[in-house]
Amino acid sequence: MAKRYVAVIYDDATQQKLREWATSNGFDLGYGYGGEPKDPSEFEFHTTVFYTSNDVDHYEPPYKLIEAHRVVPVGFAMLGVDNDIPVLKVEPSGALAMLRQRYESLGYRDQWEQYIPHISLSYAKQPVDTSNMAAPDFPL
Repeated sequence: MAKRYVAVIYDDATQQKLREWATSNGFDLGYGYGGEPKDPSEFEFHTTVFYTSNDVDHYEPPYKLIEAHRVVPVGFAMLGVDNDIPVLKVEPSGALAMLRQRYESLGYRDQWEQYIPHISLSYAKQPVDTSNMAAPDFPL
């Protein structure tokens, strides 16, 4: 048994568009989640479905292709332990909701008290003013 991480990773076209959008809006893509420097072209946009607080038996291959679905942006927020990770919140519906329910039925319990589906926009851990920023206007 082990703790599990489940995420939806966006396709290559969406990755490229998000990279251009994020960079043009001042987001620093030069860091990984743990704060380590990395090539901005390697920043991986994703939406976490689960990061478990409990050990679970269920295991699936590390990567599994699912049918393409779109997510709808619904605003910005600062998340993370220290509220220093800017994110684009997305609607908790469609494929995300189905995946979330599937893993809940398998006994997954989330590390966070409230599930806020989102796309992390930077791990540089610096404030970004999103108050006048428009969400991406391309399909995610």
